Amino acid sequence: MPRRVTLTYSSADAPAVGESRVYVYYCKYSGQHTLTTNCNLSKAPRRRTDGARVIDTKIFTAKLYTTEGGSKLIKRQSGNVEKQYRYNIGKLPVAYRAEPDGQFLYVIEGAVTSYTSQDPAQGSSPPVPPCILPLNKDTTQVSLEIDDRADKPSIIKISADHVRIEIAGAITAPETNEEILEFMRALLAVRLSQMSLIRGESTRHKLLMIQKVKPADVYQKLQKALKQ
Repeated sequence: MPRRVTLTYSSADAPAVGESRVYVYYCKYSGQHTLTTNCNLSKAPRRRTDGARVIDTKIFTAKLYTTEGGSKLIKRQSGNVEKQYRYNIGKLPVAYRAEPDGQFLYVIEGAVTSYTSQDPAQGSSPPVPPCILPLNKDTTQVSLEIDDRADKPSIIKISADHVRIEIAGAITAPETNEEILEFMRALLAVRLSQMSLIRGESTRHKLLMIQKVKPADVYQKLQKALKQ
């Protein structure tokens, strides 16, 4: 069992808890208490790369009720690689920092919800996992993990980090990308011209870029394929 930790970020410049409203956030998947802060996440700035909400811990106080999720390398569409130091609820990452003791805490888009009487419907539908990200208003990125030499292409698992798929060919075959794109085209009901693939962190990982389809719609179709 991973060690359970409670992390508190504070600053001499941060307002005292009693002097401002406190916001309580819960994991959208489990409903578990995840974060207490005096930062309103709905008004917090978004990180351009992945849409994560940014809490400046020199201005706001934030207390996490999470486990340490370890570090992970993420390759962005630009080709840049960044390291994330993650905080998990169970196995699901809900937040991260770019440096072990960094000033900024990033709360992953769609990972938490706040239950209030003013917003009873929030959190009523399953959130999109972090492996399916909006890059901008027109592009969705899907992190794929690929198993090869299967009987036929299929979706076998959706986790926080990857959508795991099987393909019939060998992972190193020249036609691998063509097989993946054709499979995803049929599954997502899009045109081939709307999609592209780039290599991920290893040979078995690729990033699928989809134009003009929202992350929630992509996730819904992947879930449907997973259940078949």
